[in-house]
Amino acid sequence: MVVAFPHMGNGWPAFKALCEGMGAEVYVPQENNIRQLEDGLKYSPEWICFPFKMTIANMIEALDKGVKTIVMATDCGPCRFGFYYAVQERILRDKGYDFNMKYLPQGDLLTFEWVDFLKSICEDKKLASFANIARTVRIFLMKLFLIKLMEDWEGFVRCHEKNKGDTSRLLKKCITLIDKAEDFAQLKKLKRFIPRAFSEVETSGPTEDDIVVKITGENFLAVDDFSNHNIKRKLGELGCRLYMGTSLYDWVKHKFHLNFHRKYLEYLSKTHKSIGGLQMDIGGEAVWVLGDYIASSLEEKYDGFVHIYPFTCMPEITAKAIITRWYGEGIFNLPPLFLSFDEHSGETGMITRLEAYVDLLKRHKKEKHKVGNTTI
Repeated sequence: MVVAFPHMGNGWPAFKALCEGMGAEVYVPQENNIRQLEDGLKYSPEWICFPFKMTIANMIEALDKGVKTIVMATDCGPCRFGFYYAVQERILRDKGYDFNMKYLPQGDLLTFEWVDFLKSICEDKKLASFANIARTVRIFLMKLFLIKLMEDWEGFVRCHEKNKGDTSRLLKKCITLIDKAEDFAQLKKLKRFIPRAFSEVETSGPTEDDIVVKITGENFLAVDDFSNHNIKRKLGELGCRLYMGTSLYDWVKHKFHLNFHRKYLEYLSKTHKSIGGLQMDIGGEAVWVLGDYIASSLEEKYDGFVHIYPFTCMPEITAKAIITRWYGEGIFNLPPLFLSFDEHSGETGMITRLEAYVDLLKRHKKEKHKVGNTTI
């Protein structure tokens, strides 16, 4: 059985390992690009959110290559993401494609519905054993962890690299190594190799004057470089040290009820009810974005907070409105930047906004230092 799944940032080696561990052959779509986006726009409703358009484009590429089985994640929450797979399947069938759509339920991974999915792509029943499923899932989680590890180091190193492009080249090398790793021993070696390799990149920092920025928002936009116009690279090249507020590993841990940091962010949002903190999950990453903004505001190390989301995403727009009021009324003193993305988003305009934002953060940091010195 040949299967394909949408290309979501650097997470593809982990999802590839998940399917291959069950004996399936995997077709990995190209990295998201403008040609794919054009195909996705032809098949998508104009008002639908941007991740829908990119993921259906990946499906079209795979189907045109002869793949007959498409895998798409789904959820049970209030977000439109929960309806993606059903609507995409209907659209593609109406366009004449003949294929089998398999959905990967991830609303609550402790219900173990995903085990049925793994068994459904397993033609060799020997591989459907509990032992092999456990081994496959463990490798999947380890690869997601390593992907997060290299992206964390990317955020720390790029802002000080002496030879432009060293960080990006090392990032691609690490992705290749993670993809090729087939067992726990190789993955453990990579766990040691990744920090060592990034620490050996020739840099000029860090310094006390570094601008430290938290990036968070809707999962797909946060991790997919094409969709967010490679915002991590652009901010890094502007001299910002970056911390990611979300990742695929972070999301999967949350769905296994093992992500205590996310539970803390939920707690922060709920305990700020009197000023507008959300009391429940309204979809997207809204409740965690609010919690992350509160947490980042309370930590002295952050100078800025960047929230990215699809243009029509109502949960993220709700979070944006609340944060805007918090900052505008002086409840929190962490300058936010909001960036929405769709097929009309211009890269040049975004660069101008990022440059202006970084200048603002530098001035804001100097003013804080002046106030601190006066107080002392």
